[in-house]
Amino acid sequence: PPMVPTELVEKEFWRLVNSIEEDVTVEYGADIHSKEFGSGFPVRDGKRRLSPEEEEYAGSGWNLNVMPVLQQSVLCHINADISGMKVPWLYVGMVFSAFCWHIEDHWSYSINYLHWGEPKTWYGVPSFAAEHLEEVMKKLTPELFESQPDLLHQLVTLMNPNTLMAHGVPVVRTNQCAGEFVITFPRAYHSGFNQGYNFAEAVNFCTADWLPAGRQCIEHYRRLRRYCVFSHEELICKMAASPEKLDLNLAAAVHKEMFVLVQEERKLRKALLEKGITEAEREAFELLPDDERQCDKCKTTCFLSALACYDCPQGLVCLYHMDDLCKCPRSKQYLRYRYTLDELPAMLHKLKVRAESFDTWANKVRIALEVEDGRKRSEWGWGGEFGGLRGGSGGFWGVKGGI
Repeated sequence: PPMVPTELVEKEFWRLVNSIEEDVTVEYGADIHSKEFGSGFPVRDGKRRLSPEEEEYAGSGWNLNVMPVLQQSVLCHINADISGMKVPWLYVGMVFSAFCWHIEDHWSYSINYLHWGEPKTWYGVPSFAAEHLEEVMKKLTPELFESQPDLLHQLVTLMNPNTLMAHGVPVVRTNQCAGEFVITFPRAYHSGFNQGYNFAEAVNFCTADWLPAGRQCIEHYRRLRRYCVFSHEELICKMAASPEKLDLNLAAAVHKEMFVLVQEERKLRKALLEKGITEAEREAFELLPDDERQCDKCKTTCFLSALACYDCPQGLVCLYHMDDLCKCPRSKQYLRYRYTLDELPAMLHKLKVRAESFDTWANKVRIALEVEDGRKRSEWGWGGEFGGLRGGSGGFWGVKGGI
C-alpha cells in the first residue's frame, strides 16, 4: 500500500499529544545495548565470517561501532565502554513512538543512522537557543519544574515546536529516511517521533572543537548537582599525559583546555591554603569507582583534587565546595590530589610541543602551496604586475592606455 504522507502522520501525532480526551499507547524499543543484542552494522567480533563487502563496512569510519574510537575522536581516550556514548544503542520504533526534548550527555555530538523502515521526524533547536528553550518550558509548565528541577534531563518532556516558535525559540525539522544519518550538535536540543515501523542505531562522538563545550557542561552539571557520565578533568589529563598519541589538531585543542584547568586548579589550591589546610595526600582517583569520588555537594566526579577529613572518612567535596565538607576543624581536613602543581605545567609543556608541531606542519604546507602557486603563475605568464591584475603602462589587455 502507498505510504501515508509524512505531513499527515505529523499532524495526527501532535493532535493526539495535545488531546486530553484520547489515549494512545505505543511501543518503543529504545536504548537497546548493541553489545548485547548485536549491531545493525557489520562488526569484527569473530562470531561469523564477513563477506568482502561487509569487511569494507566493518572498518569504515561511518560504522557507528568504529566512529567513537577514531583517532580524531576524544572518546577513544576513555577506557570504559560507556553504553550509549561509546557503544551504540539500537532503536526499534513504531508509528507515533517518540523521543522527548533533550540534549546529549556532556553536550556531546550524536549521530543516528536509520537502517530501514519508515522515516523518523526530527525537530532541532540550535545551541545558542538552549537556555531560551529551557526558560520557555519553565514559564509554560512551572508546576512541573518546581517539583522536578532536572525535568529536561529525564527525557519526558514533549512540547509542540509551534508553541516554542511562538515564544521566539528557533526550531528546524527534517524527515530522516532509511539509509540517512542525522547529526546533532553540542547542546542542541532535539526531539521527534517515528512515522512507522523502523530500526535505527545511534552513538555519541566528541571532536576537538567539543572540548570547551564539554567543560562548560561540567560547570552546568555542578550548578544542577547532576552526576557526570565521566570525569572531564580525567579525560583532558589522560590525553595530556600521552600527547604523542594525539591527532595534531586535537593536541592543540587539548593544550588550550589543559591551560584553563591548570590555572583554575592553581587558584583553588591557593584558596585552600589560605584557609589553613596544609595536609595533603596523593590519590590515584582514576582507580576509584566513580561513586567513591563524587562531590557530596554538587555530585561532580573528582580527579585533579578533592577535600577530605580524617574524622569523616566517608565525606568528600570538590574544591569549589571546600566550605561544605563538614564542621570539623580545618586541621582535620586534607587535600587529596592527583598531580602536584609542578607536574601539571610539565604536562602542559609536552602538549605545547606537540601542538606546535601542527603549526610547523601547517606553515610548511602553506609555504609549499605558495611556492607551487608562484611556479604556476610564472609558467602561465601571470607573474609580476599581471599576478595582481594591475594594468601598468601597457594595461592588462596589452593596449596602451587601457580601454
